[in-house]
Amino acid sequence: MNLFTDSKLLYEGRESRLSEGEMTRLLGVNCDKINHFLQLYLIYDGVFFPKQAMMFRHAFYPIAKGDWDKIEIGFFLKFDDIVAYRNPELQNDAEMEYLVKTHIPFADDGCGNVIWIEISTGVIKAFYQDYSIEEGLIEIAPSFEAFCTSLENWTL
Repeated sequence: MNLFTDSKLLYEGRESRLSEGEMTRLLGVNCDKINHFLQLYLIYDGVFFPKQAMMFRHAFYPIAKGDWDKIEIGFFLKFDDIVAYRNPELQNDAEMEYLVKTHIPFADDGCGNVIWIEISTGVIKAFYQDYSIEEGLIEIAPSFEAFCTSLENWTL
């Protein structure tokens, strides 16, 4: 199952050695809304985009002037990094602790801003670390599948 439908999108995936049961056990979740996420991680244990990838929020949501539209993606995290990131003992504030209990981090823009999938809905969100969660957490795609199929090579 390849969710990257842009035939020109450059990416390199690390071969996965995980089973779906192992992933759900390590994440402590079992939800149909993240099925496409799990299916991709059955194939790849992380993905690197040599030329950086991007997507546009306006493909899914109305964008007002000054809103974030272009979302950049440098790589999808390795599964071990996802599990480690979700460790509540690593979080030093209540907002981040809540975020890691209700969402799964899976991608990074290369500057430490993380892309998350909400466990209960499957909605994809970006969190910009220089802001509070209230200001910096934004919806960027309605689902993991929609997010992946909207990715393209980064351009100016």
